[in-house]
Amino acid sequence: MAEGSIFRRVDQSGWLLLLVRIVLGGMFVWMGLNKVADPHAFLKGIHLYDMFPESPPIFLNVTAMVLPWLEIVAGVALIVGIYVRGAAAMILVMLLVFTPAVLIRALAMQSETGQSYFEIAFDCGCGSGVEIIWQKLLKNDGYFFLALIALVSKSRRFCAALWFERRRPVAAFCHICGYAVRDSVAGLCKACSTPPILAAETSDSVA
Repeated sequence: MAEGSIFRRVDQSGWLLLLVRIVLGGMFVWMGLNKVADPHAFLKGIHLYDMFPESPPIFLNVTAMVLPWLEIVAGVALIVGIYVRGAAAMILVMLLVFTPAVLIRALAMQSETGQSYFEIAFDCGCGSGVEIIWQKLLKNDGYFFLALIALVSKSRRFCAALWFERRRPVAAFCHICGYAVRDSVAGLCKACSTPPILAAETSDSVA
């Protein structure tokens, strides 16, 4: 990534990551809570994918119990701003596993019923009820893109992680922009430790 690229400047401001954290984290907390509220419906939903053996049933039952809480934990971590990359990676893994499963089930239903692909709708077990599947897949693609942004972002501005880092003896993140720093002075990165006015005056004097 170029030092002065548009993405770096936008990311360094922290606003892009904040928006991603709120939208993506909020959606996964909401979907996870819906699954926790009706565990039997979620268990029936994932059973239809034939991803786990029916015997012994422990694999299916443990997945139905654990997965919703993983979604909630990942969503809360994103919203609060702690372990952002870990939470984003967890969401990416879940999307990579279940999105193809939804697509395969939709194609199987289309083959069995002869319906148009754009008319296929069912409860995919995602906690959002019955949805038109092509729209659900587009949503998952959007979630995947947002999770990628959270994963590659270097900013920790507006994150609780930055608040904790500031109180450590050696700062790991810049106190202003939230970017990771090494060999920093007073917890500032090179860009933030040299104000623009001072930098301009220095360049004029050298000229």
